[in-house]
Amino acid sequence: MKITILRAAAAISLAAAALLAPTAANAYVDPSVAVATPSSIAPGQSSTFTTNGAPFTGDEEVLISITGENASGVTLGMVKAIVQTNTTLRAHAKAGALAVPITFPANASGTYALTFTGATSGTVVRSQVTVSSASASPSTPPSTGGLAKTGIDGGATTGLWIAGGALVVAGAAVGAGAVLRRRQRVTA
Repeated sequence: MKITILRAAAAISLAAAALLAPTAANAYVDPSVAVATPSSIAPGQSSTFTTNGAPFTGDEEVLISITGENASGVTLGMVKAIVQTNTTLRAHAKAGALAVPITFPANASGTYALTFTGATSGTVVRSQVTVSSASASPSTPPSTGGLAKTGIDGGATTGLWIAGGALVVAGAAVGAGAVLRRRQRVTA
């Protein structure tokens, strides 16, 4: 009987771990990422890149590297057919945090990879933005540009919680039924 209870407890623990795994996977926030808002824009539009917290030191200069089609036409704050890397842009962190609007050229298209490097600290923060003519109003959440989004959306886990609860109740019923049958055999 002790072995059966241990097996039931182990099965319930495994079921709970399987249900909670997606929640744990979504809890990580990559500190080396700048968020692009919006993450999808039309040619000639701007996207603002901000950091979570203050990865840079004080008001240090931040070197910006952009790789993508016509990247040499990218400017800070205003507009200025080959995949290029533009390393001429510079911005300044304010109290270690970054918030810089970047305008992409009218002939921009595709995905642009951005790297923000602290001139003194050497801290590297990455991001990306997608430029396409169909991107006048973004419908996707801001891109974090870091780790791939994996797991299940929080709103989609309701069915899993209900199914997990049903499994726990069914397991408890089976265990209780087994205990009652054994007691009836012993008393009979």
